[in-house]
Amino acid sequence: MIGIKGHRSVGGFRASCYNALPEESVKALIDAMQEFEKKH
Repeated sequence: MIGIKGHRSVGGFRASCYNALPEESVKALIDAMQEFEKKH
């Protein structure tokens, strides 16, 4: 995954989703968010 950034002072990440985003990309983002949640 590329282009995912967070605010430097608090960590985390931010992602943008657009209407033309393939379903596989949304699933990959969900997986990344769930993994982040487990770690933090």
